[in-house]
Amino acid sequence: MDNRATFVLVHGAFQGGWVWEETAEVLRAMGHAVHVPALTGCGHLHHGLRQGVILYDHVTDVLDHLRLHDARNAVLVAHSLSGMTCGAVLARAAGTAHAPRRAVYVDAIMPERGRSFVDTAGPGLRTMLDAHLTDGWRVRPWPLPAFGVPEGKAAWFAERLRDFPAAVFETVFEDDFAPAPATMSFIACRNTPAPFIRAMADKARGLGWPVDELDSGHMPMVNCPAELAALLDAHARRG
Repeated sequence: MDNRATFVLVHGAFQGGWVWEETAEVLRAMGHAVHVPALTGCGHLHHGLRQGVILYDHVTDVLDHLRLHDARNAVLVAHSLSGMTCGAVLARAAGTAHAPRRAVYVDAIMPERGRSFVDTAGPGLRTMLDAHLTDGWRVRPWPLPAFGVPEGKAAWFAERLRDFPAAVFETVFEDDFAPAPATMSFIACRNTPAPFIRAMADKARGLGWPVDELDSGHMPMVNCPAELAALLDAHARRG
């Protein structure tokens, strides 16, 4: 049986495809194909950061990546904020040739129709967002403790973070998020400081998703890339 999969790894806020580098390397060594879409205004596309970028621009980025790279039956991997992005991708790609066959949410937020990321996260996130707002439309990266990266990688991580469009956090989710539990998985990080992120693991269990845990802060692709890759491989084998 061929257990090779196609992974599409989607980064969270302030980051870029670089954050997946080590995990992608391990997955490729296992024989998997790995895609890391570039999201508008993020990572090496930071020069394209502009006022007016919303969540659905990033949804379009991922949908276009799936189509242009002819990624079929992929395992879509969401982290943190990109749980919103990937939720819309699952809804909008359903029934097409490039619909992912499975999604793995890694410490990622699970969207609800009619609610934004800020709505789901609560007033603490609203306060942090307002405190980091620049020019009225972009957000400076959160303080490093919010990410939970190890001391040895903190400088490497911090120098790569970039401002992020505030409107992505504030975009109301317009789709229905009701994927079949058999096509979903969740990987929780035990040391994530944000209560609303920690609550997602219990929500996933309640929906019947398989849930695994890592002894990591919020950035397992930085903290323990090999362990994360092993879990992604295991979840991909579920079908």
